[in-house]
Amino acid sequence: MSEEIKQYGKQLQELLDPASDIHQKLVQKGLLLYRQQLVYNKKKSPTEIIGKVQDVTPVQVTLTLENPSTSYCSCPQEGICRHQLALFFSAYSENGSVFEWIQDWKREESTTNILAHIKRGSDLLKEKTPATLDGVEAWLARFRHAYQGIDPRNEFVLEVTCKNKYRSLIEYAPVEREWKPLYQLFAAYESMKIVNQLCSEYHIRTFKRFFEFMLDEADEALKILKVSAAPFAFDPYLSYLREDSIFLLKESSYYEYELIELYQLLWTFLFKQTIWRKLEYNRLSDLVKIDNRKRIKIGLIHLAIMCGYDDTAIEEIQQYGGEIASFSSFWLKYLNEQKLYNRLYLYLNTIAAFVPSYLENASEYDRYAFIRSFFQFINEGVLAEQNPLLLEKIYIQTLPHTFYQYSDYLFTKGRFKEWVELQQYKGIELEFIDRSRLEAIGKSQPHLLMPLYHEAIEHLIAERNRDSYKKAVRYLKKLRTLYKKQKTSDIWERFFESLLLKTKRLRAFHEECKRGKLIHA
Repeated sequence: MSEEIKQYGKQLQELLDPASDIHQKLVQKGLLLYRQQLVYNKKKSPTEIIGKVQDVTPVQVTLTLENPSTSYCSCPQEGICRHQLALFFSAYSENGSVFEWIQDWKREESTTNILAHIKRGSDLLKEKTPATLDGVEAWLARFRHAYQGIDPRNEFVLEVTCKNKYRSLIEYAPVEREWKPLYQLFAAYESMKIVNQLCSEYHIRTFKRFFEFMLDEADEALKILKVSAAPFAFDPYLSYLREDSIFLLKESSYYEYELIELYQLLWTFLFKQTIWRKLEYNRLSDLVKIDNRKRIKIGLIHLAIMCGYDDTAIEEIQQYGGEIASFSSFWLKYLNEQKLYNRLYLYLNTIAAFVPSYLENASEYDRYAFIRSFFQFINEGVLAEQNPLLLEKIYIQTLPHTFYQYSDYLFTKGRFKEWVELQQYKGIELEFIDRSRLEAIGKSQPHLLMPLYHEAIEHLIAERNRDSYKKAVRYLKKLRTLYKKQKTSDIWERFFESLLLKTKRLRAFHEECKRGKLIHA
């Protein structure tokens, strides 16, 4: 045996405590990987041994022969890991006895017989190591360790680095199917906390996509967890998240919306027990008395909605102001999916009043994103039947973004006068208005269309070019027909004479009128 490996083995025996349950399990797992011949691509040099170990995913291991504590493994575990031990056992076995190495190690603690705990590889394979053996603190330590040593000075590289750190953590999720979504939720939650602290410390405001990515990961995990029965072993993990989730409301952040949404997701889909929600509501009620930051108020409103305290929630919404609209889509979606339509209409009626002020101050991107999500969770057909006044109120409050919906609504209801006024409000050019609708109104109430034609003719003549004059003449002929239908041709004559007088210097326009036979030669 080379002196370097022998010396490395002695140092390793000193670092590992045979009286420690954690170290005993570590040796067992490393021994199992070695016995299953999962160590490969081994390369040796006077100063180090490099190799790969096939675990759930393959890892790269480097043993520094001078000092085991400086050895490296690509897995997220801090310090000596099972993969380092597996590579060591593989190298040691070439010229020495692994069994004797363990015998020597166990003599350090005479009361502990480590060999009694070492099982055959086939026996260990039959057993499942529950992820709960790691415990909440072990998970948290793993997550924190994964993000250590990140250089925050280059923001563009930093986002990629953080995503890679997260993906590396996910690769080492527990093998048990029921534990994977909980682990993913934990990893996303803690990653958001760690990176949020980093962003706050270094004033990084360009990480929105990363936080949205974490939200998607958390949401994906929650979709599985919410339809699965949680085993009792989950209790300490769920307890931690329940107690710690208030962090999402209290911690300073450049990404408040994303933190609030994660809080909403947790208390909507994970913590569904009534007693949990009421306790959290009470906690926030006490907190808001001494800390009335907006995020805490949003959390309080959310818990009030979850608990069915609608009067309290409505009162808080009314006090919050216009910005409340930006948080409303989540609640509207929830109430709609739960088919709680009476409650949905109650909140719609309250929130609609704040929409105009929110849209006025929001960026163009946020305005369109809000309208898109707001109406995504409103069944306009059902609402039109059950509460048409509320639907119309919403359309009016969200104009001009809801122009097309409101236009369809008014036309379907036969409210043609208001439909025409809406076209004028929007400033839609006559040629872009649905011709079939113009014809339908022209048959039943032709006088309503006259303002549209008058405006269009005036604008076209003002453009002062041959093409616009041709269009104006076309509209004048249609306008003349509308006057005839109402048996008011005398009014048409007076209007047209006045128009010709005003445009007497526009020779090209008069020529087009002659060609269109509006003026007889």
